[in-house]
Amino acid sequence: MMSTSTIDRVAAFRAHGFFVAPAFLDAATRADLRRACDVALSHARALSQETGHSTPRISLLTDGMVCLQDDPRALEVIAAFVGSPRVCELLSGLARPQEGDTPRLKDAHYYHEQTRHDWDGDWHRDSQFGQADPEVERALVATTTSVHFRVALEDDDRLEIVPGSHARWDTPDELRIRRGADRTTPDMPNAVRVALRAGDACVFHAWSIHRATYRREPPRRTLDALYAFGRATVRRWAPPGT
Repeated sequence: MMSTSTIDRVAAFRAHGFFVAPAFLDAATRADLRRACDVALSHARALSQETGHSTPRISLLTDGMVCLQDDPRALEVIAAFVGSPRVCELLSGLARPQEGDTPRLKDAHYYHEQTRHDWDGDWHRDSQFGQADPEVERALVATTTSVHFRVALEDDDRLEIVPGSHARWDTPDELRIRRGADRTTPDMPNAVRVALRAGDACVFHAWSIHRATYRREPPRRTLDALYAFGRATVRRWAPPGT
C-alpha cells in the first residue's frame, strides 16, 4: 500500500508532470555528492576547451568514465546515489501499468554554469530527439514514461515547464514554438519556473514541454538522472475509433 506522501507525489505527477521533494539531501550528503561530481567536471574542463565551458552539462556515464578513472570513490558515490533506494522510491508509482515499476537508468548528467556565454535554451520535449515524424513522437508521448530525477547541490531556478503537458499533445501555439523558429521565446503559454533550494529534488516527466536558461552566474551544480520504464512498442498515433 502506498504511503500518504507517495500518493501525494503520484497525484502531483499525474496532474502536473512534476513534483518537488524539499530538503531531499542533508548538508553532509550534498557536500559529498557535489565533491564527487566536481571531480568529473574539473577533469572535463581540463581535457576540453568546449565540454564544461561552452556546454551546460557533462555526462557522468560517458565523460565520467574518463574523468573519474583516477578517483574511483567519486564514481562509487555517484553510482550508489542514482541507484539508491531513496531515489527509486521517489519514482515508485509513476510508470504506466503496462510498463512495470522498475526504473532503468539511461543517463546521468551534471549541470553546471558554462564559462563563456549566456543563452536561453530551446523549448522541447525529450521525446522529440530522434523522432523527426511528429506522429511517431505523439505515439511515444501517449504510451511511454521517462522521468528526470534531479537534485540541486546549489540553488537552481533554471528549469521552466508547462504543467500537464506530459499528458497531452501540443496546442497549436506550443507546437509552433517547440518545432518552429522561435524556440527560445520567453512567451511559452502557461509555463512555470521550478525553483529549487540546495538539497531539494525534483522529478519531472521527460515528455513535458520544458527548457532551461543557461547563465555564467550564479554557479549551477545540479545532478540529473534520466530513467525509463518498460520497453513499450511505439506505433503511429491515430485518432480514437480509427
